[in-house]
Amino acid sequence: MQCHKCKAHPCREGNPCVTKDSLALYEENSLDRRLVTVSAEIEALFYGEACRVDETLEFARRMGFKKLGLAFCVGFAEEAAILGDIISKEFELNSVCCKVGGMTKESLGMERRPWLGSASCNPAEQARVLNEAGCEFNILLGLCVGHDSVFYRHSKAPVTTLVVKDRKLGHNPVAALYCPYIRKNLGKPLKERTE
Repeated sequence: MQCHKCKAHPCREGNPCVTKDSLALYEENSLDRRLVTVSAEIEALFYGEACRVDETLEFARRMGFKKLGLAFCVGFAEEAAILGDIISKEFELNSVCCKVGGMTKESLGMERRPWLGSASCNPAEQARVLNEAGCEFNILLGLCVGHDSVFYRHSKAPVTTLVVKDRKLGHNPVAALYCPYIRKNLGKPLKERTE
């Protein structure tokens, strides 16, 4: 499929250009069915009225989750503390920073870069810590591209991303699509930093 090339998107009105047996993916009484219906309920009730933090907490409430996990980048420690205080008022919260376990970059065969620390991010361990704590719903806060992918693969609980990391654009990656000055250079191979 090439949906990004479509200008009309008739699927918005329930008239898809390709019919799929999608309902079979959401078995009645399954977690997936509940996730998708509660999400749609929140969208309908609070469209344009709630921020992502409020939507995330309302989603957890309506799903009946009691134990939440917060996996965050150490660069977002201040934001994690603020968010953790908010979440902890209502939910049992377990949080884990990306440098958990003290694994070094060298132990993974990565080249040491002088402008970065020696500790490696450890998203598989972040997921394991939250799995072992019995978290029912995990929230990602600022994990790197790729590290978030590892976390998703290892998390036993459903995951939502509150913030994606974009150091250049103030953690607002969609700005690159809106700004023509940035957009004109998108997709070109990046030049490695050597100093």
